[in-house]
Amino acid sequence: MENVKVYRSINAADRLFGLELADGAVLLLVFFLAFTFNRTGLFANVLALVIAFVGLRLLKRGKPEGYVRDLTRHVLASRFKALSAFDDGEAVAKGDA
Repeated sequence: MENVKVYRSINAADRLFGLELADGAVLLLVFFLAFTFNRTGLFANVLALVIAFVGLRLLKRGKPEGYVRDLTRHVLASRFKALSAFDDGEAVAKGDA
């Protein structure tokens, strides 16, 4: 059986211009926000997209695959899940014990 030469690893993440799919979603969000707030400023909006692209590339330099997705999940997660307040019933039960 002969080996077949392939030009893409099956286990590698899909990339376009060095960015993953989640990074493309971030750029799409920047695109929509830029054109929502500044509908007529094409140059400024393209400049915002270029800055976002370069920023993502710099942020991802040397990082593992899925880094931006995990970072976004961490930032959007509530910081106060572990510090939830006790209910009145729980406070009384804890005080009696």
